[in-house]
Amino acid sequence: MSDTRILFVDDDQDILAMVEQYLTIKGYDVTTVDNGIEAVGIVKEKQIDIVFTDYKMPEFNGLELLVAIKKYRPNTEVIIVTGYGSMESAIEAMKFGSYDYLQKPFKLDHLKLIIDRIVEEKKIKDKAQLIRKIAKERHRLGDMIGICPRMREIYEVIDTVSLDEPMVLIQGESGTGKELVARTIHENSARSAKAFVPVNCSTLGKDAKTEKEIAVYLSDMLKSVDGGTLYLDEIAGFSSSAREQMMNCLGEWDANNKHRPRLIAGTSKDLEEVIASGAMKKDLLDLFNAVFIKMPPLRERKEDIPLLINHFLYNNPPAAKTRIYGISPEAMSILLKYHWPGNLIQLQNVIERAFAMGVKNTISPEDLPEEIRTFGEIEKMG
Repeated sequence: MSDTRILFVDDDQDILAMVEQYLTIKGYDVTTVDNGIEAVGIVKEKQIDIVFTDYKMPEFNGLELLVAIKKYRPNTEVIIVTGYGSMESAIEAMKFGSYDYLQKPFKLDHLKLIIDRIVEEKKIKDKAQLIRKIAKERHRLGDMIGICPRMREIYEVIDTVSLDEPMVLIQGESGTGKELVARTIHENSARSAKAFVPVNCSTLGKDAKTEKEIAVYLSDMLKSVDGGTLYLDEIAGFSSSAREQMMNCLGEWDANNKHRPRLIAGTSKDLEEVIASGAMKKDLLDLFNAVFIKMPPLRERKEDIPLLINHFLYNNPPAAKTRIYGISPEAMSILLKYHWPGNLIQLQNVIERAFAMGVKNTISPEDLPEEIRTFGEIEKMG
């Protein structure tokens, strides 16, 4: 039985009956009420972990209920349930602290996905203090390098999700190291001896023409991972047919099947933008968004640049004929001022370029690419 306490608020009795029966069968402690005023009273009296509330209700609407709940129980997560064509209401509610929104008509398994995501995130928060003590002075995890506060937070999340194995969605600009995060999670998990398979969703099953062919392709791919980890890069690139077939394939796998792969997804796009454009359905997002990791761009973690440079210098390209031992203060100053649109990949390319040019001992300003060397000058001219 789950100790997660759920309150569902809606003035439609049929919806309340359906939700109560489903969540009770799933083992949740669920309470249903048909008005916001009664819901506030319940939240005041006892600790409720999750509240789902319809937006449009007489006398006391969902937004008013959200504000009241956050006043009395700031840690209670509230999900707004909206009707078709009420996206503006959902967006407004999220500004007031709504955890997420659920659009009617909704599937019950979609409801459960949101609950599971909140439960997984709570586990991480509960363990965060203990893990933070372990990671306090950590400057790397596997091949991930960085000492900035955001990277240390990510190390803590990886420590937890590597053991608990929830679904994970990694978001970040190109070159921020999303695949490296997925690989690090895999290597720190009980599946580390098995395969880590990265695939690009925009090309996944592109030779398959019919839905049956796509289904066969995806099923074979999941089986080939054989209990390892499948990393779905650029998940927003999933075609609608592939998305539906993937959901069907996953539904056929028993959770305790030792051959079932662990799935981690990545995207370089803003999630709200992806959903609004229709490139990715919310049910698929929720499936992979049990735990969300946002990778910071390099321009927001410049204190990590010296560490990253040392890492790239030490792990110099195998073909390098010279050895570079460091970087001059002048060159370092230039690199710290640059805005790094290509993120980690671009920084690594700068170091590899210096090796290719035959730079010896120390990288100087003249050894840097022109667009980086002249960046400050261009800004002044502008």
